Amino acid sequence: MEYAVSPALDAGRSPAGDRTGILPEPAPAIEPAVPPTASGTGHEVRHGTSTAPHGPESAGPQKGELAEFPGKAQETTAHHAVPEAGAHPGPAASLSRNPPIAPDDTSFPPHPDASPPTGEGRVRAAFRLLRPRQWVKNGLVVVAPLAIDPDALAKGAGSVAAVFAAFTAAAGAVYVLNDWLDRDRDRLHPEKRHRPLASGRIGGTGALLLAALCLAVLATCLLLVPPAAAGLVGAYLVVNLAYCLWLKHQPLVDVSIVALGFALRVAAGSAAAGVPYSSYLLICVYCSCLLLSLGKRRHELALHAAVGEAHRHRPALQHYSVGLLDSLMMVMLATTVISYALFTQGGLFSRHPLLATLTLPFAVFAGARYLQLVVVHDTGGEPGRDLSRDHAMLLNAALWLGLLIIGATT
Repeated sequence: MEYAVSPALDAGRSPAGDRTGILPEPAPAIEPAVPPTASGTGHEVRHGTSTAPHGPESAGPQKGELAEFPGKAQETTAHHAVPEAGAHPGPAASLSRNPPIAPDDTSFPPHPDASPPTGEGRVRAAFRLLRPRQWVKNGLVVVAPLAIDPDALAKGAGSVAAVFAAFTAAAGAVYVLNDWLDRDRDRLHPEKRHRPLASGRIGGTGALLLAALCLAVLATCLLLVPPAAAGLVGAYLVVNLAYCLWLKHQPLVDVSIVALGFALRVAAGSAAAGVPYSSYLLICVYCSCLLLSLGKRRHELALHAAVGEAHRHRPALQHYSVGLLDSLMMVMLATTVISYALFTQGGLFSRHPLLATLTLPFAVFAGARYLQLVVVHDTGGEPGRDLSRDHAMLLNAALWLGLLIIGATT
């Protein structure tokens, strides 16, 4: 911009550098961009369509600089929040300019429904903390006796029932510890934030008493089962405690530990009923459960990837990708089908090789349908719930089970 300078006035300029002899060329008059009350204490000189403060406040700090005088901080912010002439900021701009500030103790707010619990509410919360919907997993203790020697299951029904109760108690203690350690991260998850500890429905003292009760029930049940089965249940408890404290944050190890827990249930059922172990059956169970665990990680990764907070809910997820999980799921599906085919060639199906072959397509369909649910329909967060609500999977399971019953009774 050009200025017209008066030589006479320029010669009498004050030592402080006051350019009182500089007169700007007249600029077109425009409407003020902000009300006078927001323009500060100094007057403004307008250049085209922008405003520049002129006066003592013009020497204030700019954006990204520290304020020399704390009293000017609010005024400086007001100058930088001035929109361009003619612009009308909407609600989003207003929120970004003045974001709400929450205190540190509300970083993980409790669920809105977490009203002060009554006595009945605490009992219900304690029961939910044990996750009764997950107890069906402990039914794997009857898989090996049913598939290898059904008569042994009838003879050792009491011991198998005690192993079922022992796994339920051990898993309950693990759930309590896991939810206590993850209560802050669970509040970041759209579904897990409803858990009793994350929502505030049960406190630390109640959780500690519940865990102690589970351990007492576990110790009682272990006295009623064979030593081999008790050792397998103890191994399950130790491995899962290590999972809660450290291993769940190790990528690939986390899903392996979850799958190992299912294989230990099958092995403990064999020991309780006194039937021989089947390596092909254990491999099939391990790989199929590893497939479910990978699908759950994929669901969580896809769920949180849009907001970039997947690792906040589960730190190990930052070491996974959707492509990696898809590849691993394909490998686990193939291994599951092959090990199942090898298992059906002996044991209960040795008398009916054709019947064993006819069950193979149902195993393949179950794995393929699960992949479809996870990849196409974006499910898999709760494998047991998702599979039990799928009509195609239920029909396939019914036909599959029918063939297995025919093979066991003929």
